[in-house]
Amino acid sequence: MKTSLSALEKEQLKSVASPIWKNIIEASRDQDYARFSRGFSSELRAKLSEEHFQLSCQDIPLLTCVDPDFEFIESLQREKGVTILWRLHSTRYEGEFLGVLTLQAGESGMEITGVSVS
Repeated sequence: MKTSLSALEKEQLKSVASPIWKNIIEASRDQDYARFSRGFSSELRAKLSEEHFQLSCQDIPLLTCVDPDFEFIESLQREKGVTILWRLHSTRYEGEFLGVLTLQAGESGMEITGVSVS
């Protein structure tokens, strides 16, 4: 049986995921963990603590200089969730980067279960 996320068409997924991704980018630029982790599943919050987030922002400067304009590339759908791929640029570094956002239906609604930039 499909969940509400996996039943969505790509354009619908894009419209649901874009504001979530925008918030993550803006919060990373501002190094605002409370805002960055909004919507995280409890498992992801346990893996990506505030301390880990702050250290990552220092060690990986790309996290704090992702350009606020991003492009939807594709969605990968599974039984219980979806992964959205984004094309990113940096305000500091040349080239293109990949953003990954994984959403899953959780106990309290939709949860972020994965987020990365590379």
